[in-house]
Amino acid sequence: MRQLTVRDVMTADVVWVQEDTPYQKIVELLAERQVSAVPVVDGFRRVVGVVSEADLLHKIEFAGDELGRRLSCGGSC
Repeated sequence: MRQLTVRDVMTADVVWVQEDTPYQKIVELLAERQVSAVPVVDGFRRVVGVVSEADLLHKIEFAGDELGRRLSCGGSC
């Protein structure tokens, strides 16, 4: 049986965000691309981190209902 490699499960057309990308934009990218995380790059396009669905959910959990309401209406409520 063949052993899976990273190449077998990774996304080849990588979408990335910058450190100042708005929260809502990250949520939209994850949903649109059907991925669970994106790399975060600096001004030189060097990876400085990764933000995941779990990170975003964690932020909502600690920010409370107010953040959830703002995100659900795109910040225009």
